[in-house]
Amino acid sequence: MFNISSFGKNLIIKDRNKVTTNYKQTFIDLVDNFSMTHQRSLKVEQEHGLKLEAYDGLFYILIENLFFAYYGEWQGELIIWYVYDRTDEDGNLYPMMLFDEETGDESEVIIKNASDLYSFIQKMSKKIKNKNKNKK
Repeated sequence: MFNISSFGKNLIIKDRNKVTTNYKQTFIDLVDNFSMTHQRSLKVEQEHGLKLEAYDGLFYILIENLFFAYYGEWQGELIIWYVYDRTDEDGNLYPMMLFDEETGDESEVIIKNASDLYSFIQKMSKKIKNKNKNKK
């Protein structure tokens, strides 16, 4: 018979006291943790020749899908770009090319960290919201 009173008795959750209700900080923590997990997998592959895709590939898909489901299509794409494609093998930052459909201007945007990514997404969300508001 299962005894519910001992359920979770030995469960240890790291950083349990760091739970935050701050939306921005939660976003930054999620993206940073996902990015660090990806970097750790790359390091294991480079240093030991172990490809962990067969083991943790489904976890990555799950996390990516949760980003898309919660934040939306274009925001999810930006998060995925940030984690996988923002830097080259030496850690140099790639700029993101931004095309303004209204003016035809193209510009480079450098996203240095998850806080920059959050600010960029907020800025673009407001711009899109205002654009859609003006169409009505």
